This record gives sequence, structure tokens and C-alpha cells, in this order.
Amino acid sequence: MIHVYQVPEVTSIEGSTVTLHCNYTATNVVNNIGWFTWYRHAVGGPVVSNDSKDFIGRVSVTTQLDFINKRSANIQLHKVDITDTGMYICEISLLFNQPEKGHGKGTFLNVTDLHRDESFLEE
Repeated sequence: MIHVYQVPEVTSIEGSTVTLHCNYTATNVVNNIGWFTWYRHAVGGPVVSNDSKDFIGRVSVTTQLDFINKRSANIQLHKVDITDTGMYICEISLLFNQPEKGHGKGTFLNVTDLHRDESFLEE
């Protein structure tokens, strides 16, 4: 059985780099074969990767070593934009006797406009 944990919400400023955290626990792991996928909006929705048109060249992923040893499946999004605001869901796939999957409840990324924040501070 796979349990996946995600932070419910992350706020970031436009143009910055944000880390979306994902960790998992698994029972009955017999080998270290597995992978992870991040989706936007819903499981099975648009994949968040450097191959996705909305994220080309803007995604850094956890190493396979950290995935296995630290049970981490974090990603970083670089140069975030207001349009990146939305729900991001981490799905873990592990190979037991047959592939098994589990996914988190999602992290809502809220990207704010730097200029809007500055005017808010001046009031």
C-alpha cells in the first residue's frame, strides 16, 4: 500500500522558483523500482514536466536516489507565472509483484503578482 503526502497549499511570487513537496510511505517494498508523475488539476490530467508545453525547461525533479532513499518526489517550478496557479497532484508508482500507484490530495499553488503585493504593503 502506498500513502502519498503533500502540503495543501504553497504561495509564491511571480518569477520565483517554488518547490512542490511530495513524500510517500509504502509497505511491502521488495525492490527499489519506482517512479513519480506530477499532474496539473487532476490525476491523469496534464503532466507537469519539461516535455509539457506549459512547463518546457522550467521543471527540476528529485533524483532517483532521493526518490528511493528519502521517499521524496519533489519538483521545482522555475520562473512561475500567475497562470501556473492551480492544483498539482503527485502520483507515486512502485513495482511490487505488479505495479501499484498512490497519489496525494494535491498542493494548491498560488502565484501572486509582485507588483500587487508591493502596493498592498504601501497602504
